[in-house]
Amino acid sequence: MSAAQPVMGHRASRSERTLTYHQWMPTPAEPMRLAAGFEPVTRDDWVDLAGSSLQGRTLESLTTVTDDGIRIEPLYANDGRSDRAGMPGASPHTRGSTSAGNTKSGWDVRALVLDEGTAAANATVHDELERGSTSVLLDRAAIGIGSADDLAAVLEGVFLEMAPVALVPGPDGATAAGWLVDLWEERGTPAADRSGALGLDPIGVAARHGGDPDLSTLAPVVASVADAPGVRAVSVDATVWADAGASEAWELACSLATGVAYLRALEADGVAVDDALGALTFTYSADADQFRTIARFRAGRRLWDRVAGACGSDVRAQHQTAVTSAAMLARRDPWVNLLRGAVAAFSAGIGGASAVTVRPFDSAIGRPDEFGRRTARNTQLLLTEESGLARVVDPAGGSWFVEDLTERLAEAVWERFRSIEADGGMVAALASGRIAAEVEATCTARATRLATRTDALTGVSDFPDIDEVPLARPAGPAPADGPLRLHHLAEPFEALRDAGEWAGPVVRLVSLGPLAEHSARTTFAANLFAVAGIRTTEAAGPSVAVICGSDDRCAADAADVARALKDEGVAHVVLAGRPGEHEPEWRDAGVDEFVHARSDVLDVLGRTLDALGVAR
Repeated sequence: MSAAQPVMGHRASRSERTLTYHQWMPTPAEPMRLAAGFEPVTRDDWVDLAGSSLQGRTLESLTTVTDDGIRIEPLYANDGRSDRAGMPGASPHTRGSTSAGNTKSGWDVRALVLDEGTAAANATVHDELERGSTSVLLDRAAIGIGSADDLAAVLEGVFLEMAPVALVPGPDGATAAGWLVDLWEERGTPAADRSGALGLDPIGVAARHGGDPDLSTLAPVVASVADAPGVRAVSVDATVWADAGASEAWELACSLATGVAYLRALEADGVAVDDALGALTFTYSADADQFRTIARFRAGRRLWDRVAGACGSDVRAQHQTAVTSAAMLARRDPWVNLLRGAVAAFSAGIGGASAVTVRPFDSAIGRPDEFGRRTARNTQLLLTEESGLARVVDPAGGSWFVEDLTERLAEAVWERFRSIEADGGMVAALASGRIAAEVEATCTARATRLATRTDALTGVSDFPDIDEVPLARPAGPAPADGPLRLHHLAEPFEALRDAGEWAGPVVRLVSLGPLAEHSARTTFAANLFAVAGIRTTEAAGPSVAVICGSDDRCAADAADVARALKDEGVAHVVLAGRPGEHEPEWRDAGVDEFVHARSDVLDVLGRTLDALGVAR
């Protein structure tokens, strides 16, 4: 028996244990090779193996195309793109704005404050800072901050030298920025200890609220914090475009064009290019699409590095913050918003954002309560403290899929950015209506995918809870009504649900054959109609009936059943499934329409509510 194989029951000596360890571990001269002993595998081998499990479909059938024309392949290989990403903290900054990323103390957990009134907002600010948030983002419109005294009241008792304060961009941004600067002065906060963002974003505000952007306000505000390196005077809030429905490429292109417009305005007013670049912060939307969100932040840094380089500056690292998408949040089954927010925060952190704001899960319903704020905050604390997500610099770096997606997205963004510049820049493109038209086109395409359930909103367009008890929250402020308005993805589905629940409609399910033959389609139909708050029953009486059965059973019995239902006085007969060659026969027998997995859900449910006499 060798020392590497001690007899059972024999206690190995120290020399035996050492020998065993060194026999198992590779020596420095012979590094561990994880693939050693395995036959080399080519991409064709992977394709063949994948194809064998697709039951006749090709691997190409798994490819999807984004709204920006970017192909998402089912399989990736090393094509050298990761070699072009550089190193964290170095140009082109794809892998991070700093060499250490967020490893020193994690990213900034930035709490969104939406409480009505200065007293309630002040209580929330203290609660957030005492329970784990590291900075606050104040929504002036939601709180009702209308003066310097209001802002001072919201920040009463806050140690401003310790807590960064950021303002949500809004009308009269330069005035509000002055209030915060004056407050720092009044409280004697040293310039070196001031930190946050003043939220001056005239183009973004014009897009969200209307009006003409006044870029002459930028330089004086930048000058007011020239001695405070921790304060970003000018914000490029790209969530404006994302909330309205823009694709990833258009969100980034609009942000680049806006940033360039601000650089030109600042330079024209005498601000040095390095100072102008240092004054900007970019806020991007983070949503539940994990990989596209990661790529969004990486591509944003890569492209801004290119812009700054063209300006002849060495200040090329883009300062980024993230806010989870308002458009993805739903009023219905709001608990799913917790999962959406977690994925979005995870993706923003992986993507390299220096500050992340998670919208509370109930903020689509109204003003979030303490539980909503706590879960939003703890989502980030779990990611940074428990999972240690921030302890790794650019965790997605080197992934062939992520590197490919980042580079292809960057190419698509640059093309759109150049087209905006060719049209006269961001201000001209916004005023002409071109940006609104581009965003509307993407928004419409996304709405079509949701309506046909190619894309899903869990709990809203798919798998709704018909017995859900709605949450009640105090109403929030009226949404902005500018050229680019917030479009909740769930809104058309929730409108149907509201109408259905108010009226309490019921449709009849007519099952053909034994349970094994009809269960799949009866379940499908029940879930489909629950989207609009329509309950199902097997009892006679409702004016709408749905025939459910296997293809073979329908071929044998559907025509007779449809005739019988019409004879009973059923006004609207639906068949669950594709009719194929039987459509003429079944329509002659009395079937009014067919529903299947790719039907336009909104169209079908709207007609069903009409047939049931439900106003909407």
